[in-house]
Amino acid sequence: MLCDSIESFFGALGADRRILGLDFGEKKFGLAVSDSTGTIAMPHSVYLRRNVRQDLGELNAILKREGICAAVVGLPLQLDGMEGEMCAVVRSFVQKLIKKSGVYVYLHDERFTTAMASRTTESLGLRRKASQKVDDKISAALILQQVLDMAKGRGII
Repeated sequence: MLCDSIESFFGALGADRRILGLDFGEKKFGLAVSDSTGTIAMPHSVYLRRNVRQDLGELNAILKREGICAAVVGLPLQLDGMEGEMCAVVRSFVQKLIKKSGVYVYLHDERFTTAMASRTTESLGLRRKASQKVDDKISAALILQQVLDMAKGRGII
């Protein structure tokens, strides 16, 4: 189910709040997972995309393996806050993910998370090539952590 607010998203979850964070890209996905309390987001992996069917299968396998029933997916809004073509691609994919896995999904503005992830890896002294291998999963963790922090700030969790 696609949730239109943080309140409805967290209201749909049970006591175990393991949540997947997804930084959607045309060539790869960055993935992050929260702890069971829904407090901390941790980078998980980078998945190199193949085709929609295989991508959905891999995400569904991760959801099952990790015991996750909810996902926060980055929505790539334009700088002015408007939705562009890529948002339609993400929304379409999310609907397919929901249909395949039954997962609850909340779409979250992902503007600047890739830049923040790049700065993080640079500050750690990683070279550009090494940085590119982890930026996407760090972006996913940032997207997920922003939502967790917003929920905590609103007293939802």
